[in-house]
Amino acid sequence: MQPYHGVTAGTLVFQSDVAGRPKVFTLEIATGLVRQLTHGGEWRDESPRWSPDGQWIAFTSNRAHYGAQPETGTPDVDVYVMRTDGSAVRRITTDPGNDYDPSWSPDGQGLVFSSDRASRGDLYRVRIADGHTDRLTTNFVGRAIMPAVSPDGSKVAFAAQTLRLGAFWVFQLHVLDLASGRTEPLPASGGACWPSWSPDGRALYNVQLDREPSFIQRRDMTSGGVSLAHSNPSLWSYYPRVSPDGQWLVVSLSPEHHEGENWDLALVSTSDPGRRVPLTTGAGNDRLADWRPR
Repeated sequence: MQPYHGVTAGTLVFQSDVAGRPKVFTLEIATGLVRQLTHGGEWRDESPRWSPDGQWIAFTSNRAHYGAQPETGTPDVDVYVMRTDGSAVRRITTDPGNDYDPSWSPDGQGLVFSSDRASRGDLYRVRIADGHTDRLTTNFVGRAIMPAVSPDGSKVAFAAQTLRLGAFWVFQLHVLDLASGRTEPLPASGGACWPSWSPDGRALYNVQLDREPSFIQRRDMTSGGVSLAHSNPSLWSYYPRVSPDGQWLVVSLSPEHHEGENWDLALVSTSDPGRRVPLTTGAGNDRLADWRPR
């Protein structure tokens, strides 16, 4: 990994398999300093997300099935949290199912995640303090996955394969209202996945898959208008996350669509979709980056 130096202030957390199975790293954008936070050759640590106060990182791992006292059965994925230096690792979910893609509530007291523990994929919310878990969707059509809690904590954007296209079901974006429990699909969101809110909650960025390679869209949540946020004719664009000041997206780019195909991180200006600045290059797949709050 060879970070680009001196573009903007900020710290990213991301996953990379540069040293084997995926682990969690941080990157200081101004200096290019990269730190590896998690270790261990047998398990996978993935999907890191900063807490709202910037003091904790949530991530997923199957590490409970390895080490000195491994759990029995098929290795499943659970949600964990740790300090920003990789210390004080604590397991948050223990259900015998796979829990994916944690997203913090704005008060830092809970996480929304997707799980196949009782279905192909539904959304759940877990309380950090004691692990109390509520189910938010039940047998959602097409699997409810990739959750993103809104900045005000009232809604969760997510993706599900709910649109029929020929012989296939394609992704569509939905929004869950946490107060009422109702979900609604977003208009003109066929082929869209991996939603990410702007800091003010007025816009939603997403991956768009209705042509190849994929590109990034911006959705105005008031008007419903959709605009291009980034595209590249030779690279797949994935996993957008917006900087705390709203000026940059961090994305993962690859010449191939599937995992294991040389993903690298880049910054994209939110005011100029054509302005792209590389952050990492070389071996390994660097994906699912997130910005540390200021």
